Amino acid sequence: MNGDKKFLIFGLVGGFVALAAIFGYASMGYVRPFNIFWPEEVRQTLEFRNVGGETVVVGTVGNAGTNPDLIMRTGDFSYIITVKNKDTIPHQLYVDGVDIKTKLLLPEEEDKIIIRSKNDAMFNYYDISDGKKFLGTIQVVHVIPIDRLEANNK
Repeated sequence: MNGDKKFLIFGLVGGFVALAAIFGYASMGYVRPFNIFWPEEVRQTLEFRNVGGETVVVGTVGNAGTNPDLIMRTGDFSYIITVKNKDTIPHQLYVDGVDIKTKLLLPEEEDKIIIRSKNDAMFNYYDISDGKKFLGTIQVVHVIPIDRLEANNK
């Protein structure tokens, strides 16, 4: 019976060690067919509206307000802007500096644009459907993780 106890204890300890090794190996990513860390993306929705006879964009998802100033991060981060036309006339959003624009949006249509920037920058966005009407700005900023910021302050 003493041999059976040793065999049982050896089997349990060996099983736990094997289980820990499997979890350790799997947690390093060697068994995943895809990256579990998705690139960061920020989503914003802007709607063209007519307020008091003037064309404006209103932030409905993300930054709220009329003609909001938008902020995004530098690097491999995507800033996805959904633009909806809630006005009765066509509109087209254009981002100067990156030369990105939506399609010409008829009433109740929408389109998406994606902005990325590796460096700090400031972009203006306009309605270019009938001339070039300034609406607001998009500021691109470099964000430092707090642990690096604390290390630099020491």
